[in-house]
Amino acid sequence: MLKVFALAFFLMLAGCTTNQLHFAPYSTETELSAIQKQKTDVYITKVSGAESCVNCTERSTIVWHAANYNGSLYQGFSAIPVSDWKGFISESVLSDSHAPLKAEIVVNRIFLKTWNNPEYYACQSEITVYIGQSKLDGKAVVKVPSSGQWLVEKDLALLNPEVLKTIQLSLKAAYLNAIQKP
Repeated sequence: MLKVFALAFFLMLAGCTTNQLHFAPYSTETELSAIQKQKTDVYITKVSGAESCVNCTERSTIVWHAANYNGSLYQGFSAIPVSDWKGFISESVLSDSHAPLKAEIVVNRIFLKTWNNPEYYACQSEITVYIGQSKLDGKAVVKVPSSGQWLVEKDLALLNPEVLKTIQLSLKAAYLNAIQKP
């Protein structure tokens, strides 16, 4: 019976996005470089589903989870500081108004996690890309071993602005994942 409870507990933790990111492997420099160099040749005509949360929780569509352990565990959920999601996502996928391919993107989830020990930040992006009548789902995780936050005081963390570039890489990788599926 104890084994059943232990298995159920570990399955519950495995389904949690924050734990999936915590145990995900770090992205290599080669992987990050390949995402950056990949051409997209697309014009993003519309972005939907990209509303910033107000009362943010782990289940928010777009959320930053700051977690710190300094003798006691602090976890906070906040909005990711982006005011123009259409522009941010268009820039992420290198949108070009002269590109022959036109696409719409629906944001299903952008989950950013920062942690202090070991220091890392990770972003999981899940999007749906509509090209004509085709619906393509894409998902990607980018995880970097570096400080993604500053702990200002016990219950207050500030986001390192460099993290926004990683969110963009995660969005671009999710886009590439979607369009490269058969």
